[in-house]
Amino acid sequence: MNYSFSISSRNGDEYRIMLFDADISLLADTVQKSITEQGVDISEIMIDRLRGGESTRPEVLHAITGRIADLFAENENLILYYSCDDLNPIPSRNMKSANSELSVQEYRSILFSHIFDSYMDSHQVSGITNTPIIIDGEGYTQFMHLIARDRHQAIVDLIKDDVIDGWGK
Repeated sequence: MNYSFSISSRNGDEYRIMLFDADISLLADTVQKSITEQGVDISEIMIDRLRGGESTRPEVLHAITGRIADLFAENENLILYYSCDDLNPIPSRNMKSANSELSVQEYRSILFSHIFDSYMDSHQVSGITNTPIIIDGEGYTQFMHLIARDRHQAIVDLIKDDVIDGWGK
């Protein structure tokens, strides 16, 4: 699935949200075959701030989440993939908070999970799981997430195991 949209905040910040076909060629052949045989599409979510430097307001996060959730609901065989950004700083991040010791990427991973859980609770949605993948390398940790319907959990587990086994070395 290739799709993009923009969201603007009241204070002029603008975000471009893109969903595009994830590159599954890096996965093991057996995992690629399972994905293809089950007719599953995997789309990567990328969020790019086009304008502004303020902290992202909750209503913007909810608008982004709502649009992605709508796309997910319309595509029964979709698995969403998100890799937490580690390059861009988080504007106005309070370095005196309880989370100040976390890397930017780990902070985003926790935030992503919190937003997912909040959306699921507030919309009374069930049967969809957020599966974090944490690759612990030497001096660097990578955080990713797969969001899938429970019926696709076997594929998610194959992907997670393959990523950890292959990329975590």
